[in-house]
Amino acid sequence: MEHKTFKDIYAIAERNVKENPYVREKEADEIIGIYLDWLRGEVEEVRDETKPRNRIHLADELADILWVYAGLLAVLKDRGYIDSVEEVFMQSHEKYTERMPAFLRSSAELWESIKARQKEDLALRHQKEYGQ
Repeated sequence: MEHKTFKDIYAIAERNVKENPYVREKEADEIIGIYLDWLRGEVEEVRDETKPRNRIHLADELADILWVYAGLLAVLKDRGYIDSVEEVFMQSHEKYTERMPAFLRSSAELWESIKARQKEDLALRHQKEYGQ
């Protein structure tokens, strides 16, 4: 089987968002809400399938989460809420790289300190970009 990446899944989701009449006819807030509801439902299905000797069904439900997440990102990009999927991945990488010391030390105090600093940085970035 050929190796696939998130980029491959995202390309399919992006095409779906651009061409699917159901998605196209919805207003931004409505379709975003629909994708979030689908994501919540898929998480519950993963919970139901997380048990020993159930790898096949669990992988299938995890694939559904990946599909809906890719679709949500595609909708957010298509409707102008984000510039790119890469910006989301970069934000995640930066955020959790910085939080790694708290994970490794199991330190709630360090976790809260890092999180508070990140919140301040985010607020400053937001204010700089949007003036609010």
